[in-house]
Amino acid sequence: MRITLRQLQIFEAVVHTGSVTAAAEMVSISQPAASQALRELEALLGQSLFRRHGKRLQITPQARHLLPQARAVLSQIEQIESMGSDDELSGSLHIAASVSVGNYLLPEQMSIFKQQHPNIRFNLDIGNTQHVIQQLLTGKAEVGFIEGYCQHAELMTKVWLKDELVVFGSAQEIRPESLSWNDLQEADWVMREAGSGTRNILEQAMGKNITQLNVVISLAHMEAVKQAVIHKMGLGCLSRIALSQELSSGLIKLYQTPLELNRNLLIITPKNTALTKNAQSFVDQCYSIPSL
Repeated sequence: MRITLRQLQIFEAVVHTGSVTAAAEMVSISQPAASQALRELEALLGQSLFRRHGKRLQITPQARHLLPQARAVLSQIEQIESMGSDDELSGSLHIAASVSVGNYLLPEQMSIFKQQHPNIRFNLDIGNTQHVIQQLLTGKAEVGFIEGYCQHAELMTKVWLKDELVVFGSAQEIRPESLSWNDLQEADWVMREAGSGTRNILEQAMGKNITQLNVVISLAHMEAVKQAVIHKMGLGCLSRIALSQELSSGLIKLYQTPLELNRNLLIITPKNTALTKNAQSFVDQCYSIPSL
């Protein structure tokens, strides 16, 4: 017996969904048939590809090694099937991105790419930097776009764009246009949650000048941070690209500070693993952006 495309499809779908039932629905076969295909693949390879963690299946190190090869095979089959069309790229592309990048930069890039390659199906997972790293490590994403730091031994990072964080407050509050270290120390702050690249950058910029900020609330979503600041709960710090609408509407104002808040946006990929043609083409397009 040889490995079949159906087995590889089921394997890739289980990695993406974390569930045989969801994977079966994704590829339009019954759950028993999907389970059987997965067992046959494990038997052919002589190793387990998943281990159960609660109600979800987690990928094993052996499966992580198999995943890029399986995706490459499936991608090549999709390329062959689309040879009759003008578009040479087709199939799915799994991306993970941290919040600012995922909400404010990637939608435009995906739209441009989709216009050129209409047969591409995007799957975009947005979370904080640590979430994106985890998506890469578990094989759920092929490419990651982050705002924070990544020094994991299994991942390769490359600088993509330069970004600027800014300190902002409600337009209804009265503060001096330039805030000192003491002003920052005494202010209330609305922050992103721990693990956020934005929060890490701000805390590092404080350095030895401010040992601890007065954080009145930590929020997982950027829009919640903006709304809390607009309603005078404290100062916030986010990427400038995320604040254009609120600035133009006169809801917030920016402050000058002694903080150095420039940062690199990074593209991260699995180390020693070739990207699929879909993923490499999209990454190449993103690298062609001159600047923000």
